[in-house]
Amino acid sequence: MMKKLIILCIMVVLIVVGANMYAPQIAEAGLYQALSGKMDIEPGDVHVNASPGLKVLKGDLDSITVHGKNFAVGDLRFESFDCDLKGIHFSPADSLMNQQLTMLHADSGEMTASIRSDDLKTFLTQKVNNLSDVSVIFSDDAVQVRGTVKLGGILTAQAIIQGSFGMNGNKLMFIPSNVIVEGMGMTFNGTRLGSTEIYDFSTFPLGIRPDSVTLHDNVLTIHGRVSNT
Repeated sequence: MMKKLIILCIMVVLIVVGANMYAPQIAEAGLYQALSGKMDIEPGDVHVNASPGLKVLKGDLDSITVHGKNFAVGDLRFESFDCDLKGIHFSPADSLMNQQLTMLHADSGEMTASIRSDDLKTFLTQKVNNLSDVSVIFSDDAVQVRGTVKLGGILTAQAIIQGSFGMNGNKLMFIPSNVIVEGMGMTFNGTRLGSTEIYDFSTFPLGIRPDSVTLHDNVLTIHGRVSNT
């Protein structure tokens, strides 16, 4: 009986020691799997802290840090991405089933991401709807998009779209403020043409929601916070 009890105690100690040592690393790998489906980042860009490591088995982490540079998200290239979360809670059962960390929420956290103007030009040139032969010009925090548009699917006209980058709900958008279409000697004004979705944060796995967007020195900077609503 005593021998069985000693063996049981040894097994419990080994499990506890193993959890303290390796559970945070397993959570880190699971988080990377969750993020890699959204962002073209490297495993070394993701760090998880939990002390004691045993708390990971309950679905709790002390902090998460993500730091990426020059990576792609779909057709858009980011210059940098930095995110720090505190007090993270996740579902161990769902994470084990999905083989990636399934985060429920974080107590607090912030994110800063940046995109170079050259990459934004490339993105807009390819993505602005209903325009061809697109060119993009940046001036301070304003953006001008020029291109050729079809009127009624037959006539060709030149479009000049003035706008800026901003949020529409959880979506980062290019939002026109003034649109001029010149064709057949006439000029038409409107704001519907040119509105373009750049990135949708609705399903972003860290619960981050952007709260400000600024364009300065040819770099678009997006700041966000944890949203638990």
